Amino acid sequence: MEGAPLDSDATLAIAGRAQRLLIKAGPDVIRLDVDGPSLSRAERHLVHEDGFMRVPVLLLGDLLVRGYTETLYAEALGAPPPRS
Repeated sequence: MEGAPLDSDATLAIAGRAQRLLIKAGPDVIRLDVDGPSLSRAERHLVHEDGFMRVPVLLLGDLLVRGYTETLYAEALGAPPPRS
């Protein structure tokens, strides 16, 4: 676990390994499949305007999850969503 936020270059270097992305953006979840090393479609959702990512990130195989909710992690981990 990093003790400081990652800047945009470090974030995109890590994210460049992902082929699938689940990105929590406000109340919504953006689901993207990335073809090749280009993250241009996802780039604006991965880092804040200041160039840093200040939210939890889960890397699981070729999947990158940005942000956290129980439902989002359940989806990423293939578990049933939590009951409301």
